[in-house]
Amino acid sequence: MCKYRLNVILPLLLVVFVGNCESQPQFLPELCIFAEHKCPNSRISFWLYTNSSRDEPIQLNPLNPLAELFEPRLPLKILIHGFNGSRSVTPNLEVRDVLLQTQPVHVISVDYGSLVRWPCYYPWSVKNVPVVSKCLAQFIDNLLLAGIYEREEIHLIGFSLGAQAAGMVANYVSKPLARITGLDPAGPGFMTNWQQDKLDASDADFVDVIHTDPFFFSTLPSMGHVDFYPNLDQLNQPGCSYVNQWRFYNCNHFRAAAYYGESISSDRGFWAQQCGDWMQYFMQRCGRYSNIPNTQMGYFVDPNAAGSFFLSTNDKYPYAKGPLIDVVIEVAER
Repeated sequence: MCKYRLNVILPLLLVVFVGNCESQPQFLPELCIFAEHKCPNSRISFWLYTNSSRDEPIQLNPLNPLAELFEPRLPLKILIHGFNGSRSVTPNLEVRDVLLQTQPVHVISVDYGSLVRWPCYYPWSVKNVPVVSKCLAQFIDNLLLAGIYEREEIHLIGFSLGAQAAGMVANYVSKPLARITGLDPAGPGFMTNWQQDKLDASDADFVDVIHTDPFFFSTLPSMGHVDFYPNLDQLNQPGCSYVNQWRFYNCNHFRAAAYYGESISSDRGFWAQQCGDWMQYFMQRCGRYSNIPNTQMGYFVDPNAAGSFFLSTNDKYPYAKGPLIDVVIEVAER
Protein backbone atom coordinates (compact mmCIF):
# COMPACT_ATOMS: atom_id res chain seq x y z
CA MET A 1 0.00 0.00 0.00
CA CYS A 2 2.84 2.42 0.86
CA LYS A 3 4.57 1.69 -2.43
CA TYR A 4 1.33 2.39 -4.29
CA ARG A 5 0.85 5.69 -2.49
CA LEU A 6 4.40 6.79 -3.34
CA ASN A 7 3.84 5.93 -6.98
CA VAL A 8 0.84 8.26 -7.01
CA ILE A 9 2.09 11.06 -4.75
CA LEU A 10 5.60 11.51 -6.15
CA PRO A 11 4.50 12.35 -9.71
CA LEU A 12 1.95 14.82 -8.33
CA LEU A 13 4.63 16.49 -6.22
CA LEU A 14 6.80 16.71 -9.31
CA VAL A 15 3.99 18.43 -11.21
CA VAL A 16 3.52 20.97 -8.43
CA PHE A 17 7.26 21.57 -8.03
CA VAL A 18 7.96 21.97 -11.74
CA GLY A 19 4.91 24.17 -12.28
CA ASN A 20 5.81 26.59 -9.49
CA CYS A 21 9.51 26.98 -10.22
CA GLU A 22 10.30 30.10 -12.21
CA SER A 23 13.64 28.66 -13.30
CA GLN A 24 13.46 24.91 -13.64
CA PRO A 25 16.55 22.75 -13.01
CA GLN A 26 17.95 21.40 -16.27
CA PHE A 27 17.51 17.77 -15.19
CA LEU A 28 13.73 18.20 -14.78
CA PRO A 29 11.49 17.90 -17.83
CA GLU A 30 9.41 20.96 -18.71
CA LEU A 31 5.81 20.22 -17.83
CA CYS A 32 3.55 22.70 -16.07
CA ILE A 33 4.42 26.32 -16.79
CA PHE A 34 2.91 29.78 -16.58
CA ALA A 35 3.11 31.84 -19.75
CA GLU A 36 5.19 34.99 -19.88
CA HIS A 37 2.89 37.99 -20.04
CA LYS A 38 4.20 39.32 -23.32
CA CYS A 39 3.10 39.38 -26.95
CA PRO A 40 4.30 38.17 -29.35
CA ASN A 41 4.98 35.03 -27.37
CA SER A 42 7.24 32.23 -28.58
CA ARG A 43 4.79 29.67 -27.16
CA ILE A 44 1.84 31.00 -29.17
CA SER A 45 1.94 30.59 -32.95
CA PHE A 46 -0.41 31.22 -35.87
CA TRP A 47 -0.58 28.93 -38.91
CA LEU A 48 -2.28 29.83 -42.17
CA TYR A 49 -4.09 27.11 -44.12
CA THR A 50 -5.42 27.83 -47.59
CA ASN A 51 -6.40 25.53 -50.42
CA SER A 52 -2.89 25.94 -51.81
CA SER A 53 -1.11 25.45 -48.47
CA ARG A 54 -3.33 22.85 -46.83
CA ASP A 55 -0.51 20.32 -46.49
CA GLU A 56 2.24 22.90 -45.93
CA PRO A 57 0.79 25.60 -43.67
CA ILE A 58 2.59 28.90 -43.29
CA GLN A 59 3.61 30.18 -39.87
CA LEU A 60 2.67 33.85 -39.71
CA ASN A 61 4.50 36.72 -38.09
CA PRO A 62 1.87 38.17 -35.73
CA LEU A 63 3.48 41.62 -35.94
CA ASN A 64 3.74 41.66 -39.73
CA PRO A 65 1.21 39.43 -41.51
CA LEU A 66 1.92 39.63 -45.25
CA ALA A 67 -1.08 40.56 -47.36
CA GLU A 68 0.04 38.46 -50.35
CA LEU A 69 -0.28 35.28 -48.30
CA PHE A 70 -4.03 35.86 -48.08
CA GLU A 71 -4.65 36.16 -51.82
CA PRO A 72 -7.29 35.68 -53.01
CA ARG A 73 -8.98 37.56 -50.17
CA LEU A 74 -11.50 35.26 -48.51
CA PRO A 75 -13.31 35.31 -45.12
CA LEU A 76 -11.12 34.14 -42.24
CA LYS A 77 -11.89 31.39 -39.74
CA ILE A 78 -9.62 31.22 -36.68
CA LEU A 79 -9.55 27.85 -34.88
CA ILE A 80 -8.47 27.66 -31.23
CA HIS A 81 -7.75 24.30 -29.60
CA GLY A 82 -8.31 23.33 -26.00
CA PHE A 83 -6.49 21.64 -23.12
CA ASN A 84 -3.80 19.13 -24.13
CA GLY A 85 -4.30 20.25 -27.72
CA SER A 86 -2.40 21.63 -30.69
CA ARG A 87 -3.11 22.89 -34.21
CA SER A 88 -3.43 19.28 -35.36
CA VAL A 89 -6.26 18.18 -33.06
CA THR A 90 -9.77 19.28 -32.05
CA PRO A 91 -11.32 21.47 -33.41
CA ASN A 92 -8.83 21.56 -36.29
CA LEU A 93 -9.17 17.85 -36.96
CA GLU A 94 -12.94 17.99 -37.37
CA VAL A 95 -13.37 21.45 -38.88
CA ARG A 96 -10.37 22.71 -40.85
CA ASP A 97 -10.34 20.43 -43.89
CA VAL A 98 -14.09 20.45 -44.40
CA LEU A 99 -14.04 24.25 -44.31
CA LEU A 100 -11.30 24.44 -46.94
CA GLN A 101 -12.93 21.79 -49.11
CA THR A 102 -16.45 23.22 -49.11
CA GLN A 103 -16.30 26.93 -48.22
CA PRO A 104 -14.51 29.92 -49.81
CA VAL A 105 -12.44 30.72 -46.70
CA HIS A 106 -8.94 30.83 -45.30
CA VAL A 107 -8.21 29.18 -41.94
CA ILE A 108 -5.74 30.13 -39.22
CA SER A 109 -5.01 27.58 -36.51
CA VAL A 110 -3.69 28.94 -33.21
CA ASP A 111 -1.16 26.69 -31.46
CA TYR A 112 -0.31 27.14 -27.78
CA GLY A 113 0.14 23.46 -26.88
CA SER A 114 3.10 23.90 -24.53
CA LEU A 115 0.94 26.12 -22.29
CA VAL A 116 -1.84 23.56 -21.84
CA ARG A 117 -0.10 20.23 -21.37
CA TRP A 118 -1.68 17.32 -19.55
CA PRO A 119 -2.04 17.02 -16.56
CA CYS A 120 -1.49 20.73 -15.90
CA TYR A 121 -5.07 22.00 -16.15
CA TYR A 122 -5.36 24.09 -13.01
CA PRO A 123 -4.00 26.55 -12.28
CA TRP A 124 -1.49 26.55 -15.15
CA SER A 125 -3.60 26.10 -18.29
CA VAL A 126 -6.51 28.16 -16.97
CA LYS A 127 -4.18 31.02 -15.98
CA ASN A 128 -2.51 30.92 -19.41
CA VAL A 129 -5.73 31.52 -21.33
CA PRO A 130 -5.72 35.36 -20.93
CA VAL A 131 -2.19 35.51 -22.38
CA VAL A 132 -3.29 33.46 -25.39
CA SER A 133 -6.26 35.81 -25.82
CA LYS A 134 -4.12 38.93 -25.59
CA CYS A 135 -1.64 37.65 -28.20
CA LEU A 136 -4.45 36.56 -30.53
CA ALA A 137 -6.02 40.00 -30.17
CA GLN A 138 -2.70 41.62 -31.07
CA PHE A 139 -2.54 39.46 -34.20
CA ILE A 140 -6.13 40.29 -35.19
CA ASP A 141 -5.46 44.01 -34.70
CA ASN A 142 -2.46 43.76 -37.01
CA LEU A 143 -4.57 42.03 -39.67
CA LEU A 144 -7.04 44.91 -39.44
CA LEU A 145 -4.34 47.59 -39.35
CA ALA A 146 -2.69 46.15 -42.47
CA GLY A 147 -6.00 46.27 -44.31
CA ILE A 148 -5.94 42.52 -44.90
CA TYR A 149 -9.32 42.05 -43.22
CA GLU A 150 -12.32 43.97 -41.98
CA ARG A 151 -13.63 42.92 -38.61
CA GLU A 152 -16.85 41.53 -40.16
CA GLU A 153 -14.79 38.95 -42.09
CA ILE A 154 -13.24 37.28 -39.03
CA HIS A 155 -14.91 34.39 -37.20
CA LEU A 156 -13.37 32.74 -34.11
CA ILE A 157 -14.15 29.06 -33.46
CA GLY A 158 -12.86 27.78 -30.12
CA PHE A 159 -13.14 24.41 -28.42
CA SER A 160 -13.14 23.94 -24.62
CA LEU A 161 -10.38 26.22 -23.24
CA GLY A 162 -10.16 27.65 -26.75
CA ALA A 163 -13.77 28.81 -26.54
CA GLN A 164 -13.00 30.68 -23.32
CA ALA A 165 -9.90 32.14 -24.97
CA ALA A 166 -12.04 33.34 -27.89
CA GLY A 167 -14.32 35.15 -25.48
CA MET A 168 -11.45 36.88 -23.70
CA VAL A 169 -10.07 38.19 -27.01
CA ALA A 170 -12.89 40.74 -26.79
CA ASN A 171 -11.09 42.28 -23.80
CA TYR A 172 -8.10 43.27 -25.94
CA VAL A 173 -9.08 43.88 -29.59
CA SER A 174 -9.40 47.43 -30.89
CA LYS A 175 -12.67 46.71 -32.72
CA PRO A 176 -15.57 44.47 -31.67
CA LEU A 177 -15.50 40.90 -32.91
CA ALA A 178 -18.14 39.85 -35.43
CA ARG A 179 -18.75 36.20 -34.53
CA ILE A 180 -17.54 33.68 -31.99
CA THR A 181 -18.51 30.02 -31.95
CA GLY A 182 -17.96 28.23 -28.65
CA LEU A 183 -17.70 24.45 -28.91
CA ASP A 184 -18.43 23.07 -25.42
CA PRO A 185 -16.63 25.89 -23.56
CA ALA A 186 -14.55 24.69 -20.64
CA GLY A 187 -16.37 24.81 -17.30
CA PRO A 188 -13.83 23.94 -14.56
CA GLY A 189 -11.93 27.06 -13.59
CA PHE A 190 -14.48 29.40 -15.19
CA MET A 191 -17.70 28.78 -13.27
CA THR A 192 -17.35 31.73 -10.91
CA ASN A 193 -15.36 34.09 -13.13
CA TRP A 194 -16.44 37.63 -13.83
CA GLN A 195 -18.16 38.17 -17.17
CA GLN A 196 -15.04 39.59 -18.82
CA ASP A 197 -13.05 36.47 -17.90
CA LYS A 198 -15.15 33.94 -19.79
CA LEU A 199 -17.18 33.64 -22.97
CA ASP A 200 -20.49 35.48 -23.00
CA ALA A 201 -22.87 37.21 -25.43
CA SER A 202 -21.15 40.59 -25.09
CA ASP A 203 -17.94 39.30 -26.67
CA ALA A 204 -19.06 39.58 -30.31
CA ASP A 205 -21.91 40.74 -32.50
CA PHE A 206 -23.06 37.11 -32.57
CA VAL A 207 -22.05 34.30 -30.23
CA ASP A 208 -23.31 30.76 -30.80
CA VAL A 209 -22.52 27.97 -28.37
CA ILE A 210 -22.87 24.18 -28.47
CA HIS A 211 -23.03 22.35 -25.12
CA THR A 212 -22.35 18.60 -25.37
CA ASP A 213 -20.91 17.90 -21.92
CA PRO A 214 -22.68 20.36 -19.61
CA PHE A 215 -22.50 18.14 -16.51
CA PHE A 216 -18.76 17.49 -16.52
CA PHE A 217 -16.20 19.39 -18.66
CA SER A 218 -18.43 22.25 -19.84
CA THR A 219 -21.28 24.38 -18.48
CA LEU A 220 -25.06 24.14 -18.31
CA PRO A 221 -26.02 27.86 -18.19
CA SER A 222 -26.44 29.62 -21.50
CA MET A 223 -23.50 31.76 -22.63
CA GLY A 224 -24.25 33.18 -26.07
CA HIS A 225 -26.93 34.83 -28.12
CA VAL A 226 -28.00 31.32 -29.05
CA ASP A 227 -27.12 28.12 -27.16
CA PHE A 228 -27.64 24.58 -28.41
CA TYR A 229 -28.06 21.55 -26.17
CA PRO A 230 -27.90 18.28 -28.13
CA ASN A 231 -29.34 15.27 -26.27
CA LEU A 232 -29.64 17.08 -22.94
CA ASP A 233 -32.08 14.47 -21.68
CA GLN A 234 -29.31 11.86 -21.76
CA LEU A 235 -26.21 11.59 -19.61
CA ASN A 236 -24.06 10.78 -22.63
CA GLN A 237 -24.20 11.85 -26.23
CA PRO A 238 -25.60 8.87 -28.19
CA GLY A 239 -22.85 6.44 -29.04
CA CYS A 240 -20.51 7.87 -26.39
CA SER A 241 -19.00 6.34 -23.29
CA TYR A 242 -16.30 7.41 -20.89
CA VAL A 243 -13.97 4.58 -21.87
CA ASN A 244 -12.24 4.21 -25.23
CA GLN A 245 -9.71 1.43 -25.83
CA TRP A 246 -9.61 0.82 -22.06
CA ARG A 247 -8.72 4.44 -21.36
CA PHE A 248 -10.75 7.32 -19.94
CA TYR A 249 -11.97 9.50 -22.79
CA ASN A 250 -14.67 12.14 -22.61
CA CYS A 251 -16.35 11.53 -25.95
CA ASN A 252 -19.20 13.88 -24.97
CA HIS A 253 -16.86 16.88 -24.86
CA PHE A 254 -15.40 16.26 -28.31
CA ARG A 255 -18.78 15.66 -29.95
CA ALA A 256 -19.32 19.44 -30.10
CA ALA A 257 -16.54 19.71 -32.69
CA ALA A 258 -17.75 16.60 -34.52
CA TYR A 259 -21.28 18.02 -34.82
CA TYR A 260 -19.96 21.39 -35.93
CA GLY A 261 -17.68 19.88 -38.55
CA GLU A 262 -20.53 17.80 -39.95
CA SER A 263 -22.85 20.82 -40.02
CA ILE A 264 -20.61 22.52 -42.59
CA SER A 265 -21.30 19.95 -45.31
CA SER A 266 -24.46 18.21 -44.09
CA ASP A 267 -27.44 18.05 -46.44
CA ARG A 268 -29.67 17.16 -43.45
CA GLY A 269 -28.75 19.80 -40.92
CA PHE A 270 -28.92 19.77 -37.11
CA TRP A 271 -32.37 21.30 -36.66
CA ALA A 272 -33.26 22.36 -33.13
CA GLN A 273 -36.33 23.55 -31.23
CA GLN A 274 -36.53 26.58 -28.93
CA CYS A 275 -37.53 25.77 -25.37
CA GLY A 276 -36.85 28.83 -23.25
CA ASP A 277 -33.96 27.46 -21.22
CA TRP A 278 -32.67 24.15 -19.87
CA MET A 279 -35.03 24.30 -16.89
CA GLN A 280 -38.07 24.68 -19.15
CA TYR A 281 -36.77 21.76 -21.20
CA PHE A 282 -36.49 19.46 -18.19
CA MET A 283 -39.96 20.53 -17.05
CA GLN A 284 -41.30 19.58 -20.51
CA ARG A 285 -42.67 23.04 -21.24
CA CYS A 286 -41.35 23.34 -24.80
CA GLY A 287 -44.90 23.63 -26.15
CA ARG A 288 -44.93 27.23 -24.94
CA TYR A 289 -42.34 28.06 -27.60
CA SER A 290 -43.88 26.25 -30.56
CA ASN A 291 -44.47 29.58 -32.31
CA ILE A 292 -40.70 30.20 -32.55
CA PRO A 293 -39.17 28.83 -35.77
CA ASN A 294 -36.74 25.94 -35.52
CA THR A 295 -33.17 26.75 -36.46
CA GLN A 296 -30.02 24.91 -37.48
CA MET A 297 -27.19 24.30 -35.05
CA GLY A 298 -23.69 24.75 -36.37
CA TYR A 299 -21.97 26.63 -39.16
CA PHE A 300 -25.17 27.80 -40.85
CA VAL A 301 -27.00 28.96 -37.74
CA ASP A 302 -29.43 31.79 -38.35
CA PRO A 303 -27.70 34.96 -37.07
CA ASN A 304 -31.09 36.20 -35.91
CA ALA A 305 -31.68 33.16 -33.70
CA ALA A 306 -31.79 33.81 -29.97
CA GLY A 307 -32.28 31.73 -26.85
CA SER A 308 -31.76 28.08 -25.97
CA PHE A 309 -32.44 25.34 -28.52
CA PHE A 310 -32.63 21.59 -28.05
CA LEU A 311 -32.24 18.63 -30.40
CA SER A 312 -31.33 14.97 -30.64
CA THR A 313 -28.70 13.31 -32.82
CA ASN A 314 -27.88 9.90 -34.21
CA ASP A 315 -25.42 7.72 -32.33
CA LYS A 316 -22.92 7.57 -35.21
CA TYR A 317 -21.98 9.56 -38.30
CA PRO A 318 -23.93 11.12 -39.88
CA TYR A 319 -25.13 12.54 -36.57
CA ALA A 320 -27.60 15.05 -38.06
CA LYS A 321 -31.24 13.94 -38.18
CA GLY A 322 -32.51 16.73 -40.43
CA PRO A 323 -35.60 18.94 -40.05
CA LEU A 324 -37.91 18.36 -37.10
CA ILE A 325 -41.33 16.98 -37.93
CA ASP A 326 -44.18 17.94 -35.65
CA VAL A 327 -46.61 15.09 -35.18
CA VAL A 328 -49.99 15.76 -33.59
CA ILE A 329 -51.52 12.69 -32.04
CA GLU A 330 -55.27 12.82 -31.66
CA VAL A 331 -56.81 10.48 -29.12
CA ALA A 332 -60.41 9.56 -29.93
CA GLU A 333 -62.84 9.63 -27.06
CA ARG A 334 -64.53 6.35 -26.33
